[in-house]
Amino acid sequence: MAARMICIGKVIALWVVLVLVLCSDWVVPVAAFSADSSSPWAPARWRFVLDVGREAGTDMPKTWGTSGARLVLPVDVVVESESCPTRDEWVGGSGGGGLSVLRPLEEARFINERGEQRVRVKEGGWKIAFPPGNKKGHAATLQFWLDIETEATRNDVTLPAERIYFGANCWREPDLEQGKRAIAPLIYNYETAQRTIEEKLSHETGDRRLDGTDPIETMKAYKDMTELVVYRDEMLRRLKDASQYLPMKNADTNKELPQGHWPGSTDLLSIAPSEMFTKRKKLFGEDFLLLGKWEAVPIKVKENNNALQ
Repeated sequence: MAARMICIGKVIALWVVLVLVLCSDWVVPVAAFSADSSSPWAPARWRFVLDVGREAGTDMPKTWGTSGARLVLPVDVVVESESCPTRDEWVGGSGGGGLSVLRPLEEARFINERGEQRVRVKEGGWKIAFPPGNKKGHAATLQFWLDIETEATRNDVTLPAERIYFGANCWREPDLEQGKRAIAPLIYNYETAQRTIEEKLSHETGDRRLDGTDPIETMKAYKDMTELVVYRDEMLRRLKDASQYLPMKNADTNKELPQGHWPGSTDLLSIAPSEMFTKRKKLFGEDFLLLGKWEAVPIKVKENNNALQ
């Protein structure tokens, strides 16, 4: 009888603990769960921040976005592994199939001169393509589209009510770490070369031959500086080339790329900020019109399914 009472007591204690856990207001980020215990095909929540506006050094129409205004539109989505019924050849390649679905959670919102505005966004399709040769540390390519159903305008920039295309480099966690190690020496070489030039030109500690007091020494100094600049430019070229497929910090924030779950693997995914486009028909074929840039941030989730940033 005593043993039975002890057993019943343990069961009651376990139920009490379970009730306390379920009734508590604990907040558990997605990243807190072990990736090994979750399905690689589980859906994921992400926020895509669309930043519409003129981009320097691009072939945007000269009259578009000249005021410098930006239209920033956060779009929260659920990324799923479920097959997408819609086809699109830019995302899916020849035939446009083999895509997965991407569903907006709610209407997107932004502020313009008329106050808060709402934008309806329809589901799209996505696909990740591995790098050629599946090279370790090199970026895979994420491509997807979203259908904007409500035109959004702020000053002289507009997000049209049509299909918007997105493409970006992305890395699963193991490749991200390998890529960082591969690009680190290139960053070091460029930054060292740039720092050397700045030190040579410094009024306090720079190369005194550049003062011009001795014409012969000044000519030698100019020659040395030319060689340093040529070397610096070569290091910059190599770094830019490598950044086409190796990960770097966010250029706007100087922060590491955020990581989050994305269907297809239990390894976390990082997505580099990139550009977004829309299609325009031409006399022969189609062309892509640049609209601005975008970045992706994973959304953390409470146990009660509420989103956290």
